[in-house]
Amino acid sequence: MSTNIITAANMQRKVPQASERPVSAKVAADFLQMHVRSITRLAGAGHIPGHPIGYGQRKKWRFYISELDEWLRAQICSEASRRRQGKGEQVA
Repeated sequence: MSTNIITAANMQRKVPQASERPVSAKVAADFLQMHVRSITRLAGAGHIPGHPIGYGQRKKWRFYISELDEWLRAQICSEASRRRQGKGEQVA
């Protein structure tokens, strides 16, 4: 009997589940509501999680939606915390 229990160890895991299939840059761009070129440029710079397939300038990028979702949530949380920190500080 298999149960799907979410534990702290599962939530901190960075590796996508074995059943998850990678998606193209177009699908990733649609998910993040960004342009495909922006997605590949950010992945190439290491700013978003992406996996290159091949070498050189014409390599293809593949993405896992779970990794992008986790990255996006971290961006939202960090932005909100920056705003909260700014409200409590007074300008001298």
